[in-house]
Amino acid sequence: MCIFQLHHVAYADTCKDWVAKVVSVQGSVQIKKTADTEWVQANLGDPICIGYLIRANANGRAAVELVNGPVLRVDQHTHVVFNGVKENASLIDLIKGAVHFFSRWPRSLKVSTPFVNGTVEGTEFLARVDDNSTYLSIFEGRVLAENKAGSLALTSGQSALAKADQAPVLQTVVSPRDAVQWALYYPPVLFKYPEGLKDTDPRFYTHRAASLLRVGRVEEAKSDIEQALKLDPQNSLAFSLQSTIAVTQNEKEKALDLSGKAVQADKNSAAAHIAMSYAQQARFDLKGALNSLREAVKVEPENALAWARLAEIEQSFGRLDESLTAANKAVELNPNVARTQTVLGFAYLTQVKIKEAMAAFEKAIELDQAAPLPRLGLGLAKIRKGCLEEGRKEIEIAVSLDPDNSLLRSYLGKAYYEEKQDKMANDQYGMAKEFDPKDPTPFFYEAIKKQTQNRPVEALEEMQKAIDLNDNRAVYRSKFLLDADLAARSASLGRIYTDLGFQDLALVEGWKSVNTDPADFSGHRFLSDSYSVLPRHEIARVSELLQSQLLQPININPVQPHLAESNLHILEGAGPSDLSFNEFNPLFNRNRYSLQISGIYGENNTIGDEIVVAAVQGKASISAGQFHYETDGWRKNNDQKQDIYNLFAQIELTPTTSVQAEFRARDFDHGDLTLFCG
Repeated sequence: MCIFQLHHVAYADTCKDWVAKVVSVQGSVQIKKTADTEWVQANLGDPICIGYLIRANANGRAAVELVNGPVLRVDQHTHVVFNGVKENASLIDLIKGAVHFFSRWPRSLKVSTPFVNGTVEGTEFLARVDDNSTYLSIFEGRVLAENKAGSLALTSGQSALAKADQAPVLQTVVSPRDAVQWALYYPPVLFKYPEGLKDTDPRFYTHRAASLLRVGRVEEAKSDIEQALKLDPQNSLAFSLQSTIAVTQNEKEKALDLSGKAVQADKNSAAAHIAMSYAQQARFDLKGALNSLREAVKVEPENALAWARLAEIEQSFGRLDESLTAANKAVELNPNVARTQTVLGFAYLTQVKIKEAMAAFEKAIELDQAAPLPRLGLGLAKIRKGCLEEGRKEIEIAVSLDPDNSLLRSYLGKAYYEEKQDKMANDQYGMAKEFDPKDPTPFFYEAIKKQTQNRPVEALEEMQKAIDLNDNRAVYRSKFLLDADLAARSASLGRIYTDLGFQDLALVEGWKSVNTDPADFSGHRFLSDSYSVLPRHEIARVSELLQSQLLQPININPVQPHLAESNLHILEGAGPSDLSFNEFNPLFNRNRYSLQISGIYGENNTIGDEIVVAAVQGKASISAGQFHYETDGWRKNNDQKQDIYNLFAQIELTPTTSVQAEFRARDFDHGDLTLFCG
């Protein structure tokens, strides 16, 4: 059952039929009713009714989720009026300022401004109202911009400007996404802000710059950083902040160079090592990030943020005990660090403690409402609980909080794929590739999707690209190692090669995977799938499948009964030994049920079927299946009839220990099946 309540209700007595709710507030953001004269500070979870106004003041920003799905980010100096819902479209008046819209469904939003109105037919765009014009920039989808003087249809990558009494006209913009730099999330490198500093002290400017970055004011922050460097050309914190900006804006080499300068300027600065860890993680150098964070807690053992970041990276390597130790240390030093609660949430999620995980993520959201990772974590927790729609909405909010983040786009693409929304999944994977062309994650996920759609050639291209980006090794999970990614790792990747008849290539990739990490169940499953279509490889197939079973965590992908048995005496393609081309490979491990059926009917009274039912609930998974095949054969006394039954159950005791039980039975009645060549 999926029931989730608002965190806070400011207008509970007067606002029952809300049309939007506040999902993130930073700085001074206020709400008022149309008839009121008093503005009230907005809070997380506040409902917004028809006619309510919201404004973000200087150095303030907010995120609002509309009742029909779209999420909008509100920049500083922005006034917005909510006029309800008409024909399933939310009606918004943008009086002044800038708003970034993220809409899942076409025609779910209509935006009115003093100079032009926009009907959204796509997913993502920016609107900004100045004193005498309205600027629109479309990042994905379509928007119809129109006023009394004319109209203009805009598509992805296009921008337009509309002035009073003039039709909207196209504008050439080299980097349209620069207009949403204010909406990005800049990860922190420090939390302590000393008071009483004078403007002759470079720390005055670096600490003010850090505060400005927390609310997305990157240009103002850059100005303060430059001022700090004028006063102290070797200011380590200034370089650290510059590195963080470069990481967020996907300038990875620049970020690494700047963080190196920060460490060189002050090797005893935890902020410098934290900045270095962000730059290294962005380049997928997780070992380097781990070493940097170990150095950070060494030079500043009382730095809670350093311990929280260390816990985060330790968890990326699956070292849960070390991660929890570091997280608990961070909590001891400062329980109000959002990163700490986020790490605890992911740790609980790994232990399938969904309630505790959600509580930790919700606390992290309250501590840092603009942080996207706790929203992502909350979404994954809800999906794990079986609430796919609720979880997907949280991931959409996470994307709106950091719209240029490739990782978040990949996970949102997974959620859309899980909902069978292939077009929207394609869009998110495409944007993830655009934001970070070196991340194999979106290529990996899209390969699975295209294989499911019976597009094996394109699936192979995506998979080969993912392998190339993953140091020439097969990919089984998100490159950032954010979570276990168990469902994606369980997908039948060998089928991509098998569908094209590239069995030799599949074997090579499988062997490389197993040699690289013999304890990873994914590689063994890959090899088992590859062996399943090769003649005289039944023993090898069963062996690899058994190793995969013994190493696997709980998951929804069952073992087909026939795969666990050798010597089936069935010619290739003459029995229900292959699943259909459109077998659905879920990309999220969640509480759910599945049913897989395949069958065959042919001459000589040949008939066969295989039925498998599987379920995941909490820390347990179970599957039951039966395989039946009978035929009169192609000559006298060549008949056979066989039934195979399989019941498999697994209970997870700890993230590294589980108990398995399996029952197998086979009834085989046959004549002379020997083949002679004479």
